Formats: sequence, C-alpha cells, structure tokens
Amino acid sequence: MNRIFAKRSGVAWLVRAASTLVLVAGLAGCSSSSSSSGEGDASSSQQFVIARGEPRDRLRQIFARYRGSSFYRDSSEVVLRIVPADSSMATPPADPMVAELLAGGNQTQRAPFRVRWTGKQLDVQAYSVRMRVDASQDSGPVELNAWFDEPETRHFDSQMLVDLWQKPKSQRIDLDRVMRDEVLRSKLSAGLAGPPPQLEWLFAGDPMSGIFEPSAQLEWLEDDVFAGQKMRRIAAQTEGKSYVFWIDPTASVIRRVELPLPPVDGLDRSRSSLTLEFREASFAPPANEEDAFEFDFQPPFRAQRVTQFVPVPPPPPSTLLGRRMPNDTMRTLTGTGDNSRVVLFRLSEDEDANIREPHWIASAVMRARQANLAGVHWVATTADESLQRELAKAWTGAVTVMSDRSLRDAFGLLRLGPGGIALIDSDQTVLLTERRINASSVGNVLAALADDSAGVDVPAKIQSDYEQLQRSYEAALAKVLQP
Repeated sequence: MNRIFAKRSGVAWLVRAASTLVLVAGLAGCSSSSSSSGEGDASSSQQFVIARGEPRDRLRQIFARYRGSSFYRDSSEVVLRIVPADSSMATPPADPMVAELLAGGNQTQRAPFRVRWTGKQLDVQAYSVRMRVDASQDSGPVELNAWFDEPETRHFDSQMLVDLWQKPKSQRIDLDRVMRDEVLRSKLSAGLAGPPPQLEWLFAGDPMSGIFEPSAQLEWLEDDVFAGQKMRRIAAQTEGKSYVFWIDPTASVIRRVELPLPPVDGLDRSRSSLTLEFREASFAPPANEEDAFEFDFQPPFRAQRVTQFVPVPPPPPSTLLGRRMPNDTMRTLTGTGDNSRVVLFRLSEDEDANIREPHWIASAVMRARQANLAGVHWVATTADESLQRELAKAWTGAVTVMSDRSLRDAFGLLRLGPGGIALIDSDQTVLLTERRINASSVGNVLAALADDSAGVDVPAKIQSDYEQLQRSYEAALAKVLQP
C-alpha cells in the first residue's frame, strides 16, 4: 500500500513524527575533508567476503566505495511498519500527530527514496521531490532542476527550480550547494527518514562521521537474509540511538538500514519498524541502453522557472462562506431547529480513512469541551450502516450519527464531499468548510469556533487572511521568476 501519496492527509504526521529521525543530520558531521580511496577492485571485495574485521573499518571501506564510485543506482523506499500497542484505544493521545500515527491500526507506509548517479548526472526521487543535477562537463557549469510531485498544490504552483553554478575541474558534486534552496532542503529533510543518505555516502567528504566517534559502539550481528540474499549486519549505537546496516558482502553495497522508531508512546516497538530498503542497489552500469534504469524526470505541467522556491498559499476558501443555509436543512441537521452551531463531519468512503476519522471527531469534541466552546451540535454521517450503528452507540449524547442518505441535500448545498467538514453558525451562516478530516482541519474548526465565540466575523477574516497571503505570494514569486 503506497498510502503516503495516495492519501496526502496522512503525510503531516509522517513528516513531523519523523523529524527527529533525520539519518543524515543525526549521524553526519559532514566536513570538507577528503575520504579514503575507493574500494573498487576485486581483491578488496573478496577480502571483505572472507574476513569481517573491525566493523568501523568495514563501514569506512563501504563509504569509501560510494565516495569513489562513478556509477550508482537503486530503486529504494522508506518503509514504516506500525503496530499499536493497544489498538482498542478509545481516545487519541493528546498530541494530534501521535494520534494520527496510531489511529490507523496495523499499517505499512512507503515513500520513494531513489537515487541514480552516472558520474555526470544525479537523479533523485524522494518523497515528493524530483531533482536532477547535470554535471556533465569536467569543469564548467552545473545545472540543477527540481520540482515537486504534489497534485494537491498544483505541483507547487508549477514552480521548477533552475540553478547554475561553476564546478572546479575534477571536483565531485558539492552537496551543500545542491541543497542550498531552503524549500528544497526542507522537503528532502522533513520526511519519514530525513534526506536520502545515499547523497551523503556519494558526495560528503566524511560521511556519517557520527558513527565513527570514539563514544559510538559498533558490533557485528548475525547474518540475515534480505531480498533473498544473505547480508552482513553491523549495529551502530550513538547518542542513545541504534542503527543496523545490512551489507551485501559480494558487492560492498548497503541494502538496508534500520532506523530508530519515533519516540512516542503507544507503539508495539518489538513489531514496529522504520527502515530504508535499497532495492536494486548497484555500482554496475547497465550493459546496454535497454537495461538502463528508468528515471522519468519530465514534469506533468508547464513549468514556471524560478531561482528559488516560493512557498505556495493554501487553496482559496470556499465561495459558500458567509452564505445562509435554508431552514429545513438546519432542521434536518439539528433534529430540533434550535440555534446551536453545527459541526458536520462527512466520513470518507475509504475504509482506511474510516478507521482514523472517528478518532479525530472524538478529539474535536473533547478539545472543544476543554476550551469551554459551548453551544455546538456535533453531527457525523457515514454511508456504512454498520459503522453508523457502532458510532451511534459509542457517542450517545455527544455526537449525532446519521446516514449519508438523509443529508444528500445538505451535502449538495455545502459542496461537501466524503471526508469533508462544515461549520455552520447559529444564524445558519456557513463559517468554514474543510476537505479532509485530519489534525489540521480539526484545529481550523476549533479556531473558527473560538473566533466566532469572541464575536469575530469568521468568513470575512478567512477571506482577508487569504487575500493577504495571495498578494504576498505573488509579489515574492515575481522576484524569482526566470525569463
């Protein structure tokens, strides 16, 4: 299941929960010092197979192999396997990011982590980032092109970063220069496992220097099998965190790395895991063009070439904000026609989302009570009759649970699709609509309720804030657009 990209609402916790797990930042101390010579000949490879030796020395040899390589490719993934310690948890943890992490039950999440280096061109596909660095000339300009595969932001408003700089003769790609753009660096660094460590192994002068500190503990583990091959394993412990490197002894290439799990309660840590899986990793170029590693870089849009990425504003607010709902629709929603504010949750038709969304609804009700946001009628609808009965029983007196069929007219008036939220004021004015039920949208609903309670004109405030964001974005974009 590639749910990281199929369901973008789930990305937020993946990014934030993993922010402390940046492998490169956590283990690296990249310096400009040169690394040892490469390990490219057959004798050194054979020596590695026969004798394990000191694990520090072996890892240094492995990284030297990357640093001296003229070709490398893989078809890698970040893989997060989640097993909650208590899947029957009735209410989510206080931290909304942790709650979303655990609300889906047992699950496996994946993200691409692919790298190809030909000695002249670097291609990267990591999370939403698509990047190509052309260094085909021995000395001369290096050109970087990057864009983001994000349909929900119109691919970052079709921005494509184009950057040029001069490379000294025979010098390898300068990784710091490649990562100079703040937005690009953030998107490469803030995902499940931080930026692809292959970049550090290939281009940093002293890759992963943290695991070679005197205080770090390294040891050989028993061999194990990955992708049908027996692997040598080295465990490294530094600064209280443990990593395990799975090494192909015949090719001196890293096939897998086990990373520390997010430091949160509620995980079955013996069965959950966060790993980098370097499938098809190889230092050998393809025998012919037909065997070439496919790496499509063409964006599906007409690019706006920029000298730096400019963060894009969110989608515009609904044109329904500020409009009044009909009386009969409000009577259907409240059942009584009283003057309560209404928060309407329309649960997704997707089974996986159905597992998470009730947790967010329960969290919204609980947090509203804690904030003394009274006079709110909570309504949840679903097309699943069994789920409707289950939620109605669990939420008696707190949330009204209804069938989707009974609110078709309301959904049409509100343009509310499955997985959406609507907030309607006591005077029947639409204050807010959201397209997804997640941490961010629940926070927006609670903020709008608080503003409304304080007498703020919520639709006017939302529209004014958005117009200011749009003006600031357009001004910033105009400054970086290339001809």
